[in-house]
Amino acid sequence: YLEQIEEFEERFTGLPEKELQFARIERLFHINEKYYTLLLEREIEYRISRAGFVPNNRILDQAAAGLTPIAPVHGTIFLSYLVVGFILCLLIVLVRYILHDNITSLNNIAKLSNASIGILGMLPKYKKEIPISQLLVDKNPKSLIAESFRSVRTNLQFVDNSPGPKIIAITSTISGEGKTFVAINLAGIISFSGKRVIVLDLDMRKPKIHLGMGVENTRGMSTLLIDRDELDGCIRHSVMENLDFITAGPIPPNPSELIISPRMGQILEELKRRYDIILIDNPPVGLVTDGIAMIQLADYPIYIFRADYSKKIFVQNVDRLINENKITRLSVILNGVDVDRNKYGYNYGYGYGYGYGYGMGYGYGYYEDKGASGSNR
Repeated sequence: YLEQIEEFEERFTGLPEKELQFARIERLFHINEKYYTLLLEREIEYRISRAGFVPNNRILDQAAAGLTPIAPVHGTIFLSYLVVGFILCLLIVLVRYILHDNITSLNNIAKLSNASIGILGMLPKYKKEIPISQLLVDKNPKSLIAESFRSVRTNLQFVDNSPGPKIIAITSTISGEGKTFVAINLAGIISFSGKRVIVLDLDMRKPKIHLGMGVENTRGMSTLLIDRDELDGCIRHSVMENLDFITAGPIPPNPSELIISPRMGQILEELKRRYDIILIDNPPVGLVTDGIAMIQLADYPIYIFRADYSKKIFVQNVDRLINENKITRLSVILNGVDVDRNKYGYNYGYGYGYGYGYGMGYGYGYYEDKGASGSNR
């Protein structure tokens, strides 16, 4: 019995350790059981909520591919580009019309003027450069330029066809519009008809006749008006038989006073006894007032505009001369017309243009003549 008692005592002493181990395992079991139960409940809730969800959209029919592509739509794109291009073209034309303020045709002058302006004609643009305003009609008497000047000569007869010597006075708004060129060549074309013509350079602030005729300017109208030289000593002969000229002479400090002096009237009366036509190259009336007196006195007052150079606002000067200064016979010549572009009925390969690089350099004092330099005049 003692052995059995010892065996039971050993078993009894081992029971607390096993009981603790059992309690720990039992506690872990209960914890895992709770986790499992919680997860199982969550799974059941998720399945219930998923089974009860109803979508807002419903497929009615399966989509089918079309026979033509959805994009790009070439017709719409082409039409859009066409409309945009048309609008851009209109904008470009409108901007050019607003910004382009130069006279391009005789129609511009007629529309802008509020007075009754006589039209003598147009002169084509010369394609070749010429260094200065000079005679061209004698070199090419059958050219388009010569024919244009003949047309102007013919139109002058409709202004005044009465007998006796006549005074032609030519002016413009600013320098560079071609009044000196027109004066020299109009005088040349008139002399072709057998009339005796003399050109007077009264543009004494910026004289150019002596350059065009190729002579010095040591004597002329300025010295003649102060009685320094005699009339016969100031008259020069050109290369054309019936064409003479008097240069401006040294630039005086008071050209306006010289032009309106009694001596000027005496000179004109003497020249009328010798010549059929007295053609006066006046200063631009848009810059100085020197030329207005001769314009008022002239039988044929002529105003020069240059195409693509003269501003549209310059037409107001013509209106002022007609309305305020009562120069009712004032006529207009449009100079430097590009016949290739405008196609005014010309069918010849000629044109007319000269750079006139001296710009707007008029002043009210006097200065030395620098001669021709730079661009064409």
